[in-house]
Amino acid sequence: MTPLEQHVYNSWLATTRSQCNKPFKLRKKWDGFEDKIEYLHVKKLAKLFNRYDNIDISEWFKAPYVIYNEKVQYDLKYYTLMKSYTTYKLFLQKKHNKQYTPQEFKQILNKKKLTNTK
Repeated sequence: MTPLEQHVYNSWLATTRSQCNKPFKLRKKWDGFEDKIEYLHVKKLAKLFNRYDNIDISEWFKAPYVIYNEKVQYDLKYYTLMKSYTTYKLFLQKKHNKQYTPQEFKQILNKKKLTNTK
């Protein structure tokens, strides 16, 4: 597993468990994880975050808990569905208090993070 994939899984774990007021422990051992069904979703999400590096991973996982008032734990598969893009868009609109057109939202996703080069 790549470090990004490990970060994605642990971010999902921390966010979903804490949003449901449940304890959690970050995963440190990754032996055999690639054989689990969750790995397919983690791999998809890692590709998404690699392609759109402007997405804040913790905000991506936090978005449905802010938008929807349900206290359920969203599984990894939910975050790979198109519905999660809409949820993230609604989250950003609420956060920035601004309505985004589909073109504006696409530009937000495609922006590269600014890096300090010294």
